[in-house]
Amino acid sequence: MYKVARVAGLFNFPVLLRYVLAATLARTATGGSTVAVILLANQQGATGQTAGALAACLTFPHLLGPLFGRWLDNARDPRRLLIAAAFIYAGFFQVAILGFAQHLLWLTVTSLLTCGTCSSFLMGGLSTQLAGLVGPNRETRRRAQNWDAITYALGITTGPLVVAVLSGSYSTQMALTLLMLLPILAGLCILSFPAPVTKTGADKAQIQSVGQVMRLISRSAPLRTTIIMTSVAACSVAALPVLAVYLAKSWQSAQEQGAYLVTCYGIGTLCGGLLLMVKPLRKDALTLLKQHAAILLLTLIAIGLSPSLPVGLFTYWLCGLVNALFFASTLAARSEYAPEQVAAQVYMWVAAAKISAASLGALIAGYLVDKFVLMPLILSFTMLGLAHLLCFRFGINKQKQAQQAEIGQAG
Repeated sequence: MYKVARVAGLFNFPVLLRYVLAATLARTATGGSTVAVILLANQQGATGQTAGALAACLTFPHLLGPLFGRWLDNARDPRRLLIAAAFIYAGFFQVAILGFAQHLLWLTVTSLLTCGTCSSFLMGGLSTQLAGLVGPNRETRRRAQNWDAITYALGITTGPLVVAVLSGSYSTQMALTLLMLLPILAGLCILSFPAPVTKTGADKAQIQSVGQVMRLISRSAPLRTTIIMTSVAACSVAALPVLAVYLAKSWQSAQEQGAYLVTCYGIGTLCGGLLLMVKPLRKDALTLLKQHAAILLLTLIAIGLSPSLPVGLFTYWLCGLVNALFFASTLAARSEYAPEQVAAQVYMWVAAAKISAASLGALIAGYLVDKFVLMPLILSFTMLGLAHLLCFRFGINKQKQAQQAEIGQAG
């Protein structure tokens, strides 16, 4: 396999370009897989609850993200873990397709849970390697992180688009089979990354335990706010892919048009990433989090009020753009308030909370959509509004009062 990567000429490209290529390929596969699973379930006559539960299988294992982060920290060569995850992801999705075809729910669920475990490495796990690839320079790292955010946006955009186009021309099974070629190509790109520096005993001794990082987050008000808002927003937005097929049907359109709604959301996310490249965020991280969460709430309400597919396409796009800005705000908060020695694990903790909340959101949306199509959206913007009040109306005010009291006592 190493020879294949060299013959393909991957080693001749700059390392950041190789990373962007690997991340885009991997995240295109993960971005399209959720829509494909929901389409397959819908075509098999599954209920909304079952479709949501199957989609949640792809995200629920991310709850173990902090454990996977320690595996990567302790691994001699993290590239091997990432490559193995890419190949297993591609292979077990073929098994999941077989489970759908044979109506073997246990096989489908087991395969999708395995794929969800591997996708944790292809998303947050791959991102943790970026700093070591580009070096310690702060400006270089920030530029690389912007590109990393764009790879997520590209994956969310192109993945559902590939599924929509191929499903319309051939079948959803064929679309998913072809989509799973991308993680294999991503594995070859990861193989071309420079070999990591060998960790010494002292380096491994500095790696914090999961419990220590949990205590750090619990004691830090900004990190608590970050993880609460990130989780609730992820839970709210996770309803959108599940709802897409059902909203398209409620607007008297073909259910396959739902994939285009998710594609528009991805295009909006990409536009948001490009906007950040042109105009980087400069305000305090918590201020940005507060502002973008409020705007995200309004876009969710706008989706619920959309009367037709064209309007729905626009509101999905707008929600994607705003969520990209919100995501960048959470990244700024993670890096600004996390101690340097545990920054990577804090990243994985917030990522784990985000994806796990998204899993719960997909599950709830699937359960509620059969009762009333808009009910998941109503719950989404209600939760986000309450979290916004809790963190920024009450939580921040109490934090400021405590700080003023400490200053008064010191005086």
